[in-house]
Amino acid sequence: MTKYQRLRSVGALCLPIALGAVLFAAGCSGGSNYPEDGDAPAKAGSSGGSTSGGATDDAYAGVPPEMAAAGVTKFDLAGPGQPPADFFNPDKRTVKPAMGGRVIQHIASEPANLNFMTENSAVIHWIHYDIHSSLIEFNPATWVYDPVLCTSYDIEDTIVLKGGRGDDNSNVLFGLINEDGDDYVVTSGSHFNSTSERRIPKSEVEELVRGSVFTFHLRENVKWHDGERFDADDVIFTMDSFKNPNVDCDEKRWQFDPVIKTERLSDFAVRFHYKDQYFAALQIFSDGFCILPSHLYNLSDPMNVDYDPNATAEAQGTYVNENPHNINWVGLGPYKLTKWEKGQYLEAERFDGFWNPAPEYAGYVDVIRWRYISDDNSAFQALLNKEVDIFDRVKSEDFVGEATESDVFKESFYKSYTYVGSIGFTVWNTYKPQFEDYRVRQALAYAFDADEWTRTNYQGLALRGTFSQFRFGPAYDQSVEPIPYDVTKAEELLTDAGWYDRDGNGVVDKDGKDLVINALMPTGNKASETLLQKMQEQYAQVGVKMTIQPLEWATFIERILDRDFDAANLAWTLNDIEGDPYGSWHKDEATFDRRTGNMAGYRDDVASDLIDRGRVELDPEKRYEIWHELHRRIYDQQPFLFGWNVPRKIAFNKDLRGVRLYKFSPGYRLRDFYYEEGTPGTRPLPGA
Repeated sequence: MTKYQRLRSVGALCLPIALGAVLFAAGCSGGSNYPEDGDAPAKAGSSGGSTSGGATDDAYAGVPPEMAAAGVTKFDLAGPGQPPADFFNPDKRTVKPAMGGRVIQHIASEPANLNFMTENSAVIHWIHYDIHSSLIEFNPATWVYDPVLCTSYDIEDTIVLKGGRGDDNSNVLFGLINEDGDDYVVTSGSHFNSTSERRIPKSEVEELVRGSVFTFHLRENVKWHDGERFDADDVIFTMDSFKNPNVDCDEKRWQFDPVIKTERLSDFAVRFHYKDQYFAALQIFSDGFCILPSHLYNLSDPMNVDYDPNATAEAQGTYVNENPHNINWVGLGPYKLTKWEKGQYLEAERFDGFWNPAPEYAGYVDVIRWRYISDDNSAFQALLNKEVDIFDRVKSEDFVGEATESDVFKESFYKSYTYVGSIGFTVWNTYKPQFEDYRVRQALAYAFDADEWTRTNYQGLALRGTFSQFRFGPAYDQSVEPIPYDVTKAEELLTDAGWYDRDGNGVVDKDGKDLVINALMPTGNKASETLLQKMQEQYAQVGVKMTIQPLEWATFIERILDRDFDAANLAWTLNDIEGDPYGSWHKDEATFDRRTGNMAGYRDDVASDLIDRGRVELDPEKRYEIWHELHRRIYDQQPFLFGWNVPRKIAFNKDLRGVRLYKFSPGYRLRDFYYEEGTPGTRPLPGA
């Protein structure tokens, strides 16, 4: 039994699988495959200037050579476990934690607003971890889902009798369903299910749907940041909003479409019914299910100052999309947004009404500031000026070079890194005529020397990626070989697709049009700029012209969602060990006039069929085989130029303690951090 099988066999409530965005589920335990604090080997790029960092040979035992060369150790591949604290910090003293102080984290993009229902950037996800909460939450140490706003949840099955569901679902039973010979035996699996034990002949059953009914028992001591009570009305309204086609949440709506019935069981209990089996049925209720306060967003809520019981679905959708609280966020997290200076920073302070004030859960510092600086060079200088405590976009040449070896840097900061579930890529808009033919997309992969780029730009600290699943998880097919650099092959593919230089201007053409690619990138993103410049140079060798257009983040994202682009360079953050590929790769999410996660507009019947099969397969090993086949299919067709799994290279203020590095973006949790007792601005822990 593998570690992944073991995670899934602990109990029906413990499926640590999710949708690719971001906690004790009943009966779950992640175990620990990490050494005790301080026992892990030094990793690549640790202080001292050595790429190997003095790691012992044992650290790489059993690690594939290409991964070991990139600094991946056996501990990175070990699966779940609590990472050691302060491993890279050169100050190895054991210090006493204190309450208070402020931590400043750099962010490279400023969100348009903080409503994670309608906005889908990684930076909102990271900020929400501290200013908001979800029903359940992925635990990056144990790799399972822990209840947060619920105390527990029940999972039951559904039986559909012969004749189908019917308009009133009268032909449907749900509960715990076991097989006994020629019968199904149905019993209650929840306090709120009054079903008495029933025995139903299998001959009378049309369909058995496993894991299709979820009952959440909500905490009764949770308050919104404005002091109002959190209850079932908020959860019900949120599900209704995701299903309202007028709410601008096409990137996420697909996750909730399978839910066919929602029930309010009490002030603190809700139940959701699925029509079909879904491997990630539980995980949609993690942070992607951004709970909105009914009293501030629901026009049908009498507590809303704009109460309108006759509001149409269109009016309600507009009210969510344009709500002022998308900016003046009112959440459920341990920190409350108190200030947003546009173009500069967001700041949150400890919320005294948080349901669990224990610092090991709710955090130690009093203030968190997210400092927005779009240009990475300027952000690194802000770090050196002590205007930022955490900078997690250290360039490879700085990581192994003088920038992080200078006395100015080493006096106050240290460098660290961790491989996280993320992958960079360049997306091709397949609605554009130059990208319709997969042979053109393949040619662009052959025409770029990705291995040389890994050696030079990343100093070897990167792995070439081939798909949008967590690199070290079971859904990723490690056997897929990256496309090699081969200019001749690229030219042959372009010619086969009808693209060659007919007019002698040095650019291949077809139907009277040159093959020109306008590539978008976020303003100030040095990594994107240098990559696109290299692509521009190498593509010119095969007669493809590329132009580069920097855009501010909000405009950049709008252009992509509106499919108003040729190509764009960005990255995915993958926050779970297994993601649902539907939103990114299914043809139903490629509709031109919908703003979805299928940025490439990828439309392939074979891939969509594999996704449909995988989503209803509850056997993990069978599902992984389907995902591996999908992986091979998509990589062959190249709707993306898949880039690199690059470790997040992070500079930390030495005074920050309790720093643990995880395998999931952003690679650390601000709530782990504290200052040493006696540090100015701090106070002893409660009861100390």
